[in-house]
Amino acid sequence: MCSLPMARYYIVKGADQRALYVRDGQLLVGDPEADSCSAEKICVLPNRGLDRFKVPIFLGAQGGSRCLACVETGEGPSLQLEDVNIEDLYKGGEQTTRFTFFQRSWGSAFRLEAAAWPGWFLCGPAEPQQLVRLAKESEPSAHMEFYFEQSL
Repeated sequence: MCSLPMARYYIVKGADQRALYVRDGQLLVGDPEADSCSAEKICVLPNRGLDRFKVPIFLGAQGGSRCLACVETGEGPSLQLEDVNIEDLYKGGEQTTRFTFFQRSWGSAFRLEAAAWPGWFLCGPAEPQQLVRLAKESEPSAHMEFYFEQSL
């Protein structure tokens, strides 16, 4: 678990109230109870190296030991969980932008824009038990709103 005092843990849900969870090293959205696993407690820390008015954050899973990163696939950006400790990202280091998301208010929800890929947002799938991905803001069917429920 992340030991920094400013670390906050959240259960992150899509607009349909399906939660994020980790299975086989992948971040998915669905009903964790139906999938015999539990909602992931996502550790959130700020990226102090970027403009704080854009609310840059890191998202860590599995106690902050794996962080969500944006990577180039040749077909545009994609998401993956990498074995990087969120505390190391917080303390500063090289190439933290690909681990950074700008948290934008969207009513009572948030949209999470990839700092390394402007205009690309974290997107939940239309169907349960599917991977979280990145989508362009202009994509009509994208589920880009997420709710953060504080967890201990």
